[in-house]
Amino acid sequence: MILQSIFILYATTQQPQVCPSKQVWQCSGLIIAAPDNFNPNLEFPPPKAAPQPVTPPRLTPKPSKPPVTEEKPIVPSVTNSPPRLTLEADRIAAQRAWKYFERNSNPQTGLVNSSDNIPWTTWWDQGSAILGIHAAYQLGLLPKDVFQQRINSLLRTLETLPLPTTALPNKAYSTHTAQMRQLNNTPDPKGISGWSALDMARFLVALHIMRSHYPEYSEEINRIVARWNLSKLVKDGWLNGAITAAKGGITEVQEGRLGYEQYAAQSLKLWNIQAENALNNPPIKPVQVDGITLQVDKRNFKNSGATNYLTNDPYLLWGLELGLSDAIKPQVQNLLKVQAQRFQRTGILTAVNEDSLDRPPYFLYYSVFANDESWQAVNTRGKAYPQLRFISTKAGFSWFALMPNEPYTKRLRDSVQNLVNKNQGYLSGRYENPKLGVNASVDVNTNAIILESLLYQARGRRPLVFYSDSQMNLKKSGAKSQKNATPKL
Repeated sequence: MILQSIFILYATTQQPQVCPSKQVWQCSGLIIAAPDNFNPNLEFPPPKAAPQPVTPPRLTPKPSKPPVTEEKPIVPSVTNSPPRLTLEADRIAAQRAWKYFERNSNPQTGLVNSSDNIPWTTWWDQGSAILGIHAAYQLGLLPKDVFQQRINSLLRTLETLPLPTTALPNKAYSTHTAQMRQLNNTPDPKGISGWSALDMARFLVALHIMRSHYPEYSEEINRIVARWNLSKLVKDGWLNGAITAAKGGITEVQEGRLGYEQYAAQSLKLWNIQAENALNNPPIKPVQVDGITLQVDKRNFKNSGATNYLTNDPYLLWGLELGLSDAIKPQVQNLLKVQAQRFQRTGILTAVNEDSLDRPPYFLYYSVFANDESWQAVNTRGKAYPQLRFISTKAGFSWFALMPNEPYTKRLRDSVQNLVNKNQGYLSGRYENPKLGVNASVDVNTNAIILESLLYQARGRRPLVFYSDSQMNLKKSGAKSQKNATPKL
């Protein structure tokens, strides 16, 4: 995952490394990783003046149909024709999002900057980058030879990627040299930044989609992944990451909260890595937000050291890339419903998310619910920034792709269609406070996920992981047989 001007540090405290409880998350003295472990801790340069979004003539959507929230989405059968964007607004959006890749890709390494013009990245962001390039190629934005050049450069880099003694990719790397970096973008020759199970899971989703859609890369991708000690990503059935220890070296930690945790666990299954507790036994409780029931993680900042962000991002990626299970659909539908209801109640368009910002603290998790409070925008230390609540561009595109017949998602998509810098790509969003205007941060996740959402639409709302209808049917039959083992979220 990324931060704008991503110079960040982990907090380190003197804490026990052995948890006496069988439920690791209950040990409040143990560092428990947040979804990205990031703790901004350095001074940042003052933000540049926000560029004004481009405002070409707005394309009016067709009248919306009645809501279909209670209906199961229908996935049309797939033909042999390539995916096509049929609306001019979608073609414009795809071209705008691709601008980011044109100016932030390194042709030697094949890596893509996490944030505009900063030669630094994480594996969450490279997962986004691969899927963005895949979507752009499928949508006809770049010719086959250019696509192949990009992927070949990346795979050559991964073949010789320097690894720490953990035999897992370090948390961060330079996009220019492919050398290990710390989270404050300083050299990390020993790779003591650790690893993120969540970041690796997203990267592995992207590699799996590449090997399944482009069999010519399958052998090389499998050989690359075989270098990595993926067994370290799971411990006792839970996602397992590592952070820098107080006296050097690394400390392993449980990683992930409800939403992120299950998205990652489902992703790891594509590589036959099982995180059964993360997938099926998360400690959850129901809460009421504006009268709507949602499931949240019991592990919050107070009792675990990490915030239980209930935000859009993991559920939207889950839907676009893997396909939502029947068990999770009620949670996703209520997540959209509560945001639409807030708009009806306050007049504030609401699309929460994790996103980079163009001003301090440069990255926030805006959540429907977090740390026992609703509508919280907090950093990874749990500090709230209510004045910086924002509407997320990538959330607006993704919600519309997943539920195009909902009037509220149409409104969201229309509101973010033109939040763009014509030279850089899509901006992260717009602040809810009209005096603050646009959130002019530009990053790979926003632009890649926009491209993913457009490909999902062009494929007839078929999740990106599936290459054929037979794969989808196999998943559906498997889901029925596993129904009793799936948590009721």
